[in-house]
Amino acid sequence: MKLKKTLAVAVLLAAGFAGWCWYSFLPPQITLNNKERVNVEHFLQEMKPRCIGRYAIDLPDTFTTDPANVMAFINKSPVRYKRIYRPAFEQKVRLREAALKEEKTLNALDLPFLKKVYSLPVGMEGVIFERNDSQSRPDSARVLEAHLYTNGVAVEIEFKSRNGLSSRYNDDRQSIPELYGNNVPQRLAELINLLTRISGKKETDIPVVPGFCLPEIFIADGQEEQEESIDVIYKPSGYPMLKISFDTDNVSRPGSSLLERSVLMKQKISEAEGRTLDNGERNINGLYAEQWLAEGNTGDGIGEKAFRFAVNIHEKTAGPTTPRLSVSFVQRGLEGNGLLSENEAISVWQTITDTLRMRPGAY
Repeated sequence: MKLKKTLAVAVLLAAGFAGWCWYSFLPPQITLNNKERVNVEHFLQEMKPRCIGRYAIDLPDTFTTDPANVMAFINKSPVRYKRIYRPAFEQKVRLREAALKEEKTLNALDLPFLKKVYSLPVGMEGVIFERNDSQSRPDSARVLEAHLYTNGVAVEIEFKSRNGLSSRYNDDRQSIPELYGNNVPQRLAELINLLTRISGKKETDIPVVPGFCLPEIFIADGQEEQEESIDVIYKPSGYPMLKISFDTDNVSRPGSSLLERSVLMKQKISEAEGRTLDNGERNINGLYAEQWLAEGNTGDGIGEKAFRFAVNIHEKTAGPTTPRLSVSFVQRGLEGNGLLSENEAISVWQTITDTLRMRPGAY
């Protein structure tokens, strides 16, 4: 099994590997030559803070992301966003409503597909569509589909809900009452409460109040704890084969940490004809972290090598105020134009991850 299928899973998803060499709380010892030093300084120029979940990190200004590279969930409900002009948002909502009205179902009894349209509270821009979950499922399965416009950002959130009060479900309600009641009013109130706490922001804006960050929106904390997760990929201009990924949530808690899985990763890295560049413990701004740096085959059949680095925080102690965080660095190719050398990659990695911190005021 090659590195793409094994090390990628292990590193990027922190299902991973641990070490033979231990440099407890010490960074890799590398020496840059003059050319490498110039390249690293150029790569790292104009570092700016970014807010990811409850954490903050400084990245070079050349690093960008877009909504296609962001996957976020609040209480298991997907949250999507895109920066657009207000007329485009208004047109988008109109077209979506028209499409839902025209949607068909396999069973005519489940029509209309669009059940109801709710306006948002005064002072908010947007709408909530109550619709069927799908064309094929009975219309007792509903979705509350919210469209919000805030500070130039269009936000979409979907809440699952149920309304089985139709007389056609009377018999079903007798046998499975929990599936054929009506929780739409409750779910609608929860959704509106969430929407009132969402605000659009610039990607480099760092909020100072408790809440959860996506690149261009901020979700302020409410009165109840919430499950939250986000995956983000950042890519630098001029380095098309390089990316840094972030994966954080306050729910998952693996049974072992990065440095406790050495036996498995020793085997996988060997199978991928790879090698370890460094691994061990780190203390990053008061956060206990475990990291692994490796290079090896990408597994695409052409023998291309790649650097894959990872650092994990709160892997075994994830909770409401201690969210798990995994940061990974991947570069396909080890030398050539638009690629960092081994020393450069390690230096860049160390400098960037040294800025990892819990965002002040996150809780």
